[in-house]
Amino acid sequence: MAIPQLTLSLIAGLTPEEHEVKIIEEVFNEVIDFDQEVDVVGISIMTQTAIRGYEIANEFKKRHKTVVFGGIHATVMPKEAIMYGDAVVIGEAENGLWEQVLNDIEAHKLKEFYKLDKYPELNRYVAPRRDLVRKVAGKFKIAPIETGRGCPYKCDFCTVPTSFGSKQRHKTIDCIIKDIESIEEKFLFFLDDNITINKKFSRELFERMIPLKKGWVGQASINIVNDKELMKLARKSGCKGFLIGFESMTDTGLNKYRKTFASFDRNVEAIKMLQDNGLMTMASLVFGLDDDDKQVFDTAYKFIEKAKPAFLQACALTPYPGTQVFEKMKQENRILTDDWRQFDAKKVIISPNNMTADELQEGYSHIKDRVYSHRSILSRAIPHIFSSVAETILYFSLNYGARKWHKTGLTS
Repeated sequence: MAIPQLTLSLIAGLTPEEHEVKIIEEVFNEVIDFDQEVDVVGISIMTQTAIRGYEIANEFKKRHKTVVFGGIHATVMPKEAIMYGDAVVIGEAENGLWEQVLNDIEAHKLKEFYKLDKYPELNRYVAPRRDLVRKVAGKFKIAPIETGRGCPYKCDFCTVPTSFGSKQRHKTIDCIIKDIESIEEKFLFFLDDNITINKKFSRELFERMIPLKKGWVGQASINIVNDKELMKLARKSGCKGFLIGFESMTDTGLNKYRKTFASFDRNVEAIKMLQDNGLMTMASLVFGLDDDDKQVFDTAYKFIEKAKPAFLQACALTPYPGTQVFEKMKQENRILTDDWRQFDAKKVIISPNNMTADELQEGYSHIKDRVYSHRSILSRAIPHIFSSVAETILYFSLNYGARKWHKTGLTS
């Protein structure tokens, strides 16, 4: 399954037409030609890709190219990023900020840091340059799209409030529909951290999507099950399922990490309700929270066996810069490495509270072996009635993609 990132396409869409733009995504095995004739190199980095981003920057700097960093890691660690580049865009690049960067480069007046005074409104349509993203042959293709940015929940281990604010800002529905109509792919992935926070907005969007006949998946909170009509409307609009952050297997863990909209007792029932409405559940679980002990792995597996979510996103707690967990664990000297390459949510890089780091790594690896086994993938398919070949392909693409990531570190 191939889901390209949206950020570079949006930046290309913000770039004035007189500039020629090329997008390269190494994650899809695209090779960077460091000797190509370019004037400006923009590099978007997340924490786990930061070091590779700095290596790329170094190669272009050797060739006297101007390097501009952006992305979540550059936003929360701008003083680090600037050591490897010429400028850093902190946060979002709309409202003319990216154009200002380019103008300053042309005028030889480039500043080190660029940041908007306030989060931009998203009511002006900017067409992402999806035409610049290389199509990956032989993969189940899903196009990324966003309806807005920001999240009010302020979960301790999430970077979204720091990067995009604690208030959700929406694009206009006309802009979203225009964007969807321009997308060739038949399946969409909504990048919003919770596409159903604003029920009125969600209902109008889902209604407008019905005639477009696109399949889609998105992220939501467990509260979606409290609104049966919204679940039905989501399904009617083409929704195949939601990624839901259950995160902890204990109520105290949920409360401590401010997952206040979820509770352990509701999880199995909630997944069943989603299944009854023809919606798959992609359950996100985090291991290594302060209330987790060695029993958490058996508890999690029993939950998975009983609830049978369509897909599991199992992660080791990772204290990303820009989160409250990072600040807390840094103060407590519980972060075991400063090598950003290890911050991939697969490796244990913290000293957990109620077990050793080795015990956490062993238990986490073992549960992934179990939930990503052929047996588990096939048994969890049974409760889901796939209404189309595409839904069946989606289910197995997600699960076997996760299996490959677990086994090799590569996506499918």
